[in-house]
Amino acid sequence: MIPRPREEVFAFATDMTNTPRTIRPRGPFAGIRNVEMYEGHSLAKGSKRRILMTDGAVLDEVILDYDPPVRHRYGWTGRVKPPFSLLVRSGTGNWDFTETEGGTRIVWTYTFGLTSPLAYPLAMPIAWLFKGFLQQGLDAIRAELL
Repeated sequence: MIPRPREEVFAFATDMTNTPRTIRPRGPFAGIRNVEMYEGHSLAKGSKRRILMTDGAVLDEVILDYDPPVRHRYGWTGRVKPPFSLLVRSGTGNWDFTETEGGTRIVWTYTFGLTSPLAYPLAMPIAWLFKGFLQQGLDAIRAELL
């Protein structure tokens, strides 16, 4: 829980200039170095952006849902770098912002499309580690807003 109004938390969490400070590398996962919108677009449903990762990977994303201050959902249209590209072909991130007594709760979830059903046993421990990566990002947002 972040002790700030939902509108403020949503605005901060979805402001692309904050992303490099809050989504940092952890374990095998790269952080975000920069976020660029395509063709001068603003963050809105259907817009596209390019995510430059700290490991040199470039992910293209499309905004699937943008409903301030409630939800922000996006999907990859590009590929991650090996070795993850051997397991994962797509990803969809979802941020839900809920008002709580005394502040705002963010739930950040991810759904991955695997390259094959055979990737499942290898992907499970990586998914567990990825939860820690997501939590680190949420903790960084909270720390910035305290």
